[in-house]
Parts: sequence; structure tokens; C-alpha cells
Amino acid sequence: MAADPIPAEAIAVIDRISKSPPGYRRGHARGLGVRGTFRASSEAKTLTTAEHFQGGAIPCVARFSNASANPCAPDRLSPKEGRTQGLAVKFALPSGKAATWAAINIPVFPARTPAEFMALTEAQAPKAGGKPSMAKLLWHVIRHLHILVSVKHIKALKPARTYGMETFFGIHTYYLIDAAGNRKAFRYRWAPRLSGSALSPEEAAAQPEQYLMNELRARLGQGPLSWDLIAQFAEPGDSLDDPSVLWPVGRRETILGSLSLDRVHEDQEAIEGMVFDPTGVVAGLGLSEDPILKFRSRVYSESYSRRTSETRTAPAPADMGQ
Repeated sequence: MAADPIPAEAIAVIDRISKSPPGYRRGHARGLGVRGTFRASSEAKTLTTAEHFQGGAIPCVARFSNASANPCAPDRLSPKEGRTQGLAVKFALPSGKAATWAAINIPVFPARTPAEFMALTEAQAPKAGGKPSMAKLLWHVIRHLHILVSVKHIKALKPARTYGMETFFGIHTYYLIDAAGNRKAFRYRWAPRLSGSALSPEEAAAQPEQYLMNELRARLGQGPLSWDLIAQFAEPGDSLDDPSVLWPVGRRETILGSLSLDRVHEDQEAIEGMVFDPTGVVAGLGLSEDPILKFRSRVYSESYSRRTSETRTAPAPADMGQ
């Protein structure tokens, strides 16, 4: 088995394959920050001692994003194909500390180890025409058949009508830890309260390539957008350390709280200075041994170090507000 790459190696490959411009995040480079509030459910505080699950309003900063490493990437791949999107949240806790999470709009990840992730990234290297080799991608999938579930979910994405209708999944396993030290393994998702369908091919074709952030600005001007935080609990035999594996339907679930986002953040440059580390938990929450979870944290840190020491050679798109 190949050794896991170090974060610097990962960033180098992402830069080479994705043509990441200097001064931007190496993933989810295109994003928009908003403000809002999280409120825990009454059941949440019986399951965890974490500060933000004890009740009361918790101020939050959230960032919606396009998963590409290029801030100029389109918000859809074609009028029929959507794109992986993200929702990251920073909770401002009563103690003065902060907790962070990062979710995407597919329920599983297309790799179970950092080495697999890097191999997938290499397989997506564009040919002379700018598109990846389907033969290379197919060969990668054949050698890693366990990622077929995630590939199907990615291919099933349709052009989003609005971020406000997207479900975002934490993909990794975490633990809720109560006052007695009892630990419950769970995965989370943000389920939107706003319902609706994706754009039809005709509607998507009528949109500019980058439309979701201006749509979000307009929608927030009409009122808040809300998501329920839903925990899905593991049962014996469920994989706790492999984000490429779905847990079976029917696992017990509960609502841990709700997130209400009501306005665009006033300082988008400040948002770009934030790191939404998926391992950014506090006492009352625990991390699994998922190697992708730990690797994401290290790569996010490396990405921050790189982008804050670089000079941008290209301005951000106007709708990012920087």
C-alpha cells in the first residue's frame, strides 16, 4: 500500500491538476460568506456537553462554495450536470472558543485514504483539450470499486436552483459525548427547510456559468434560509472510519438543532482568512479515526499557509464580493 502523501505533496498535485491560481483556497476556492444563528434542539443537550448544543442562540458564520480549486469555475458542469457544492460553518461559542464543520452536497466521499484521493486527483488530469481522460478515470474506478457509490451520487447531481434547497453531508463519523462520558457515533447532514427541484436543462442553460452566489444574495434579501441538523446514529457493523461507505437506510436519526442564515457577511475578505476545519470540534464531540478526516484538516492548514503568503495574480469574480 502506498504511503499517505504529506499535505505539501497534496497541494502540489492539486495545483498541477486543477491549475489553482495563487492566493486562493486549494479546494472550494469560489465561495460566499453569510451570517446567521444556530439553535440546538432539546434532545441535543442530553447527548452532548458541547457548548453549542446546550440551547440558546449561537452566532454563526457560514460559507457556501463551489468545490473547484479555481474561483472562476462554473457553478454547473453543463445544463444537465450539477457540481459538488459545500457548506462550512463556524460556531462562535459562549466561552469565546469556536467550533467548525465542513459539509458537501453528496453523502459519501470518493476515496477512503489520502493515497486514494491523490490517485483520483491524478486520474483527473486534463488532456490537451482540457477534459480528463475517461480511460484513466475508468481504470481508477475499476481498481477502486468501493467508490462507485460516490461516483453515482456525483453523476446524479443536477444544476442547483439555489444553495437554499441543497442538503449538505458531513460525510465523516463523529461522536456525541454526554456528561457521563457515553459516546454515540453519528454522521450529520444539514437538511434544508426550503423545498423545490433542481433547474431543468432549459432553465440551467439560461443562467450564466456563475449564478448561485447572486441568487443567494437575492434570496437572503427576501428572508432567512434554514436547515435542520440531523444526526444519523451508527449501529454495530457500520463503518466508522471509511467516508466512502454509506450507512444503511433506517438507522435511528434525531434533529440536533437548526441553522438560520439571514444575511450576507459584511467582510468577504475576512471570510477568506477563515479555515473551516472539519476536525474543529470542542469538548462534548469526538473524532473518528477516519484517515480522510484527519488528512483534510492537514491539507486545509497547508492551503491556508500557502494562500496567505501568496499574491493573487487574478481578481476574484465580482459576485464573491472581495
